[in-house]
Amino acid sequence: MKILMIHGSRQSGQLFRAKLQALEKLIHRALGPLQPGVELVYPTAPFALESSTGATSDLRNRHGSWSWFESESIEGLYPGLEGALESIASLLKDSGPFDGIVGFSQGAAAAVMVASLLEGNRKDAFARLEAEAGIPYPACFASLEHPPLKFVVSISGYVASHPDYRAFYDPVIRTPVLHFLGSMDTVVDENASMRLVQNCQVGDEKKQIVIWHSGGHVVPSGKRELAAVAHFIKSNVS
Repeated sequence: MKILMIHGSRQSGQLFRAKLQALEKLIHRALGPLQPGVELVYPTAPFALESSTGATSDLRNRHGSWSWFESESIEGLYPGLEGALESIASLLKDSGPFDGIVGFSQGAAAAVMVASLLEGNRKDAFARLEAEAGIPYPACFASLEHPPLKFVVSISGYVASHPDYRAFYDPVIRTPVLHFLGSMDTVVDENASMRLVQNCQVGDEKKQIVIWHSGGHVVPSGKRELAAVAHFIKSNVS
């Protein structure tokens, strides 16, 4: 079993792994008896960023700051998104198949897009909406042979709201997605996060799975939150 772990903007795979040590241990403990040899893969995004001024951690100094695409949209569009999808498609091809993805912030937004692209009906949606100026179905996924994901854990994720990206979310995403949102998050707009939630529906009941934590724009580390992630993953792979 493999899980892809996608970091946020201005992070790296190594830094993300350091932040998720407690969760990684809990996942291995929960899934070990059912899925021997669980592997968590922490890639680093393709675009290097200039180091920010001020104090930085040793890990950030050693491994740098990286981004999957431009964090600040230009009129609602995200430059570099195509490159991000190409990078992730290469990971799926060369290191997959993956059962699911855990993503934070920008990585969560990308994770849900990837889940969408791997669903069986998505090419038709892109073809239909391309006629209305939407982006085409990414070529890097058109040639990719990878099964649909079994789950996504979206931590501080958000929707790409520009009409060009509508096909990612219309029809709604059916891959099971667990949304973690911080009640004190001042980085990601709550409306953007809730629009992502609304575009993800699980089962015939069309329910969404959302857990709020009391922190800000961070990966939650409380026992309740970590246990919820492990339970969600276990319930979707067993």
